[in-house]
Amino acid sequence: MDVTDSVINLRSPRDGDASLIVTARDEEFRRWLGPGPGTPNPTACIVVQGEVVGWVDHDHEPEHDWLDANEANLGYFVFAEHPRKGYAARSVELFVHLLRGDKRYTTASLLIDPENGPSLAVARRCEFVLVGELNGQFYFTRSVS
Repeated sequence: MDVTDSVINLRSPRDGDASLIVTARDEEFRRWLGPGPGTPNPTACIVVQGEVVGWVDHDHEPEHDWLDANEANLGYFVFAEHPRKGYAARSVELFVHLLRGDKRYTTASLLIDPENGPSLAVARRCEFVLVGELNGQFYFTRSVS
């Protein structure tokens, strides 16, 4: 996988990316996403001018009984040194574009803590629609077509 919008590039993880991702975990990361796996393996790394600045991922796990059959739950994180530059929204947009080519998915979703202002802004910028609440989180969806 390699896709770009001329500012960011989404590419498959490479050797060494997992350690960068773990090192970048800070209090903000843990506040919204928990401790994270010991060996992260996101779907894609977010790269700007040759530097990994974050990651984007999706899942459709059987234990997520709230997901529809053709729905992918998206997750993302931009490292603390790169805040509010639009990288998260650009990454989500590119990722939705990639999902469009994967016939398994018709819908993308986001679960966002109501206090996570930056992620709520990403949902708005990327035209996700608030469907309701799920376990204290706001549940947004968007068609990938």
